[in-house]
Amino acid sequence: MSLNIDLPQLNDFEPLNLQALMSRAELMNRSDRKFFFPKEQLGEILAACVKDYSILEINNQRCFEYETEYYDTPNLFFYHEHHRGKSNRYKVRRRSYGSTGEEFIEVKHKVNKGNTIKLRVVANNLEQAKPLIEQEIGQWLTQQLTSQLLIKYWRITLLHKEKPEKVTLDMQLTCELSKRENGEPYQPQHKDFQGLVVAEVKATRLQQNTFQSIMKLRGHRETSLSKYCLGCLAIYPKIKQNRFKQTYKHILSIEHA
Repeated sequence: MSLNIDLPQLNDFEPLNLQALMSRAELMNRSDRKFFFPKEQLGEILAACVKDYSILEINNQRCFEYETEYYDTPNLFFYHEHHRGKSNRYKVRRRSYGSTGEEFIEVKHKVNKGNTIKLRVVANNLEQAKPLIEQEIGQWLTQQLTSQLLIKYWRITLLHKEKPEKVTLDMQLTCELSKRENGEPYQPQHKDFQGLVVAEVKATRLQQNTFQSIMKLRGHRETSLSKYCLGCLAIYPKIKQNRFKQTYKHILSIEHA
């Protein structure tokens, strides 16, 4: 998947290496906020960030390809927990980093206070990470997990120069599903969001957050819709979506503008 957007603004940032990013803002226990906006506004928003943020650079690259595979039960238990607005919920995923070639199985736990705790192990399948997953969500639920969704995208990562505040900007999302029944492959289902940027600010505390101020000045409101839930809405058109209906309608209007 090639990057099909020209972003000269990336060259204006001070570079930051991966080791420095991890030492300052690994943020395995954090609060986060998400925003959706049109890809055409990305250059302007990057320009507004240059003064306050550095950019992750690895091997002279500043934009990296990611792949995330989400696991859920056959009836999409994790999705429906999010849709119900449950404050204590989980996500299980495999993430592949194009910048380093690393792969992790991760368990994300959204706790009652609103923070997200992320645990992970170096692995590329559920079996390798089974002890961690069972510890977090229990044996019964772990046994039901299967691959439900694959999302690929390009990511820019910014880090505030003074605060432990990380911003990720994801673009060119591609959502895919290919399941099997009785050994026979389904026709793969596929949905692209080529005109959309998903921005997420992550910090230990979100008060006086710089990126939120930048987005507010441009009229962009925060949302809690995750990329996993967005992919489920796109791939499973009959899925329950009342809680997300307005946000998804807004995303589709960006995509079709």
